[in-house]
Amino acid sequence: MLTEAVDTYLAARRAVGFKLRDHEGILHDFAAFASAKGDTHVQRGTVLEWVGRGLRSPLRNCVRLRTVVRFARYLHAEDDRHEIPPEDACGHHRPQRRPPFLFSPAQVEALVRAALTLGPPNSLHPHVYSTLFGLLATAGLRISEALNLRIEDVTREGLVVRNTKFAKSRLLPLHPTTRARIERYLARRLKQAGSCPWMFVSIHGRQLHANTVRGVFRRLVYALGIAQPQDKLRPRLHDLRFYFANQALTMSPGDPDGISRHMLTLTTYLGHCDARNGYWYLEATPALFVKIADRCEAFASGGTS
Repeated sequence: MLTEAVDTYLAARRAVGFKLRDHEGILHDFAAFASAKGDTHVQRGTVLEWVGRGLRSPLRNCVRLRTVVRFARYLHAEDDRHEIPPEDACGHHRPQRRPPFLFSPAQVEALVRAALTLGPPNSLHPHVYSTLFGLLATAGLRISEALNLRIEDVTREGLVVRNTKFAKSRLLPLHPTTRARIERYLARRLKQAGSCPWMFVSIHGRQLHANTVRGVFRRLVYALGIAQPQDKLRPRLHDLRFYFANQALTMSPGDPDGISRHMLTLTTYLGHCDARNGYWYLEATPALFVKIADRCEAFASGGTS
């Protein structure tokens, strides 16, 4: 019964755009545990026993508990036999953002060029990765968005990014140099892998997988000396998206009104659902954070902003 309720709950939330990949595993794990105890409804005691099971971090336990609490509220609305556990039973732990690796323009250029040296010789493989890494850095796409691009998503108006977070789609204008690079790539790609609808294809002519891309990315980053496996802060693919945002904000207008308009535009371009998400890019970039500190100091001293 609880397993069926989990499936119904997930389907309802996914219908309004939530992905819930992590939630699915958590809720099915809870449902299996509760069902093994003979529970047909959510019970507070069972939830707390389940959360305390195993060696997990306090933050992870909080995530697991909050996930089941939302599920219990959903069920309780129709059947009050489902009990809602106390949300603060594991304390209060806020997720900590991982500090980004700050790529320099020279490092990004070196990465894109190094991808062109990949084998096999005369294959599409090196052009796939060179174009993909370049697009992540110049358009700020999430890796999932880039790998879900289809050939028809490259239009005269820009790049159509479909059904991303919260089932939203957006149209991204492209810089002329980015568009020219994509058009050269597509001309080659249509000749060598024309039957596959995906823009970025594997060496076997199928849709490229994110884990495969991450492996190639790490190999090139280490080979170039940008980072090493033993480094505490190692680059991730997502840091190419951060690079785009960083460059856009660093070169934004200097006046407060101009910065506000630029911030709103960037938030829309990146596909954020909340403008506040964009402020992380300001806080995590030393050069930009210095500007914020200078403005705060000037304001505290009697300035306007």
